[in-house]
Amino acid sequence: MKTLSEAESYCWNHIQDNLNRIPNLSISILATESHVSVSTVNRTLKKMGYEGYSDFKQTIRNTKNERRKNGFSKEVNQAIRKNEVEITRTINQLSADDIEAAIKLIDHHSKIMIFCAGLSANVAREMMDKLQLFGKLCVIHDDFDYMQYFASKANRDYLIVAFSLSGETPEIVQALHKAKNRGAKIIALVGAMPSPIGSQADVCIHAYKSTQKTINFGLDVGSRLCLQVVNRILLDAFALYKNLAPIRED
Repeated sequence: MKTLSEAESYCWNHIQDNLNRIPNLSISILATESHVSVSTVNRTLKKMGYEGYSDFKQTIRNTKNERRKNGFSKEVNQAIRKNEVEITRTINQLSADDIEAAIKLIDHHSKIMIFCAGLSANVAREMMDKLQLFGKLCVIHDDFDYMQYFASKANRDYLIVAFSLSGETPEIVQALHKAKNRGAKIIALVGAMPSPIGSQADVCIHAYKSTQKTINFGLDVGSRLCLQVVNRILLDAFALYKNLAPIRED
């Protein structure tokens, strides 16, 4: 897949956010909504592997028809689409330089602390477990008091990895500030950009956080799928760099 320009990326993101409308949407209206030209729409889709807008529309129709044949309800289709968008947009907006820089920081540090809160801790635990297998002295701090204490003990030998969907958890921001002042390096995985947590980091990787809410109890229960996608890419890429988990390219 070829690299998208800024206008093409904006166009592709708009397309991803409106896939349910695509079968009944003309290319001229889509171009107007995306604030690009018709030729930019076609060029974007060709870079993404389609022959053009007509081919893309037919692919979307076929996908929806296939799901109907498989018995998926409207609600299930909406849930599938929401998760598809989060995964696709997160991957499309990743920076190669940021991923490479994060991998190098992980490789160069044997002492790693992970700061997180709420449901992000579930994602962070996988990173801790995997990095421990690589021989890293990796621990999680999701209790704010412990986070502040150990941040004050960090030094240049430590790498801090912060997980935050909002990118603005005050206690994590405060802990990162302490650790940074003591010379620790910081990687941030966030679902918002720009963000207070991202601004503290040496490397900030921005995941796409869906604006569609499916559960609302007045609690922080938003999906961490976007953070999980970035986490898995980092861990798999690190394993490949270390030649511990070769993946065959068919």
